[in-house]
Amino acid sequence: MLQVSLLPALRPLGVVPNLALVIIVLVALNSATSQAVLAAAAGGLVIDMAGGSAFGLWVGAFVLMTLVVGLLVRAGVELDGPLVPLVLVTAGTVVMTLAIWSSLVTRSGGLPVSVAWSGRLALELVINLILTLMLRPLIAWALSGGGSRHESGG
Repeated sequence: MLQVSLLPALRPLGVVPNLALVIIVLVALNSATSQAVLAAAAGGLVIDMAGGSAFGLWVGAFVLMTLVVGLLVRAGVELDGPLVPLVLVTAGTVVMTLAIWSSLVTRSGGLPVSVAWSGRLALELVINLILTLMLRPLIAWALSGGGSRHESGG
């Protein structure tokens, strides 16, 4: 809900950071693929219903991101490193920006050069990466049960 209500009003440095993408990537890295896909579909659906872009764009992008993480896990790729979430958020930011720009091209018949070369992608990317670094410990903590330990007696 923050992605569609608060962040567009704040627009830090003139861009809307993709907080939802950052959270979906971090959830995908810290939970089972089935849980991450469910979170991605729900989050994407909320943004799709609230936004004016092509319906299904956000659901598709978020679910794709979680499935990519799931495939990397199945392939045995080590995803605990500090660079992994940054790489995934970078890829997701670029893909989402290109998808939104292509949506604009099909609707308006062309993409204004000022939009394509304004540097907004780079600025959004930097903000998204900062959010990733800030939220990574919080999301990992929240998904681990918030610090509570569940011990089974025996």
